[in-house]
Amino acid sequence: MTGFTEGTDPGHDDRQATRLLDLAAKHATGALHLKGGRGGIVYLRDGDVAHVESVLTPGVAALLLRPGYTEEGWAEVLPSLRQGGESDDAATAAAELLRSGQVSPAHLEVLRRGAMADAALAVLTALATSESMRSRPRFRPGERHWCPAGRTVPVTDVLTEVRRRTAMLARLAPGAGPDLPVDRAVRLWFDPVRLTAGQWDVVRLAGGSRTPRDIAWLLGHGVFATTVAVHQLARLGVVSLRDGPTGGAPHRVPLSFLRATNAVVGGRSLRA
Repeated sequence: MTGFTEGTDPGHDDRQATRLLDLAAKHATGALHLKGGRGGIVYLRDGDVAHVESVLTPGVAALLLRPGYTEEGWAEVLPSLRQGGESDDAATAAAELLRSGQVSPAHLEVLRRGAMADAALAVLTALATSESMRSRPRFRPGERHWCPAGRTVPVTDVLTEVRRRTAMLARLAPGAGPDLPVDRAVRLWFDPVRLTAGQWDVVRLAGGSRTPRDIAWLLGHGVFATTVAVHQLARLGVVSLRDGPTGGAPHRVPLSFLRATNAVVGGRSLRA
């Protein structure tokens, strides 16, 4: 999902959300820098959210640049992107791509919204780390994101969307999470299973050590969407889930007959 649900009761009482709501009430324009393990930047324009950036999720620059690389070439530049976020070099390359006219305004807005929602979940989740709780948010008036902002989003709507996505992640199959390893299933439960191209890419990159976050960066997709896709593939029995970052016994997710029947539609076929 690339949009934001409307709402006036986000249910957040953490320091980051309180600071954002205070800036929204003042119709502030600038960037709120949030530190810690889930740190990032929230860009505001007249009190509304214009963009959100996180070192944990692919930004709009990564989403724009990924199609221009081979898988091998992208793997070479990926470490610097993941360490430095939307660096000056990445932002400059992405901005040049926009100036070339190769990306339509509509497609840019879809990518921008998706990156913003993905980063907001990482930056504003209520499950803050102890490091981020010790860090003091810093607001820099007038600072803007390099990507042209389309329609802004009210802070309350962003916080509501964060809560909605957090609740969705909590309902996923045991062992499914952005930072939990995923592996290909040793054998399939039924024959054949037909997958979409996007599902096939996730299965292909799952190998026991990669997490949904790793796979999302490799594909240039959203972390949240990739995590949900892993959950769905686990329901189909195509991938197995592990208990934590250090591994453990794979989870076999029960598969109903109805889900199996509905899943055998279009895409690639896998056989046991």
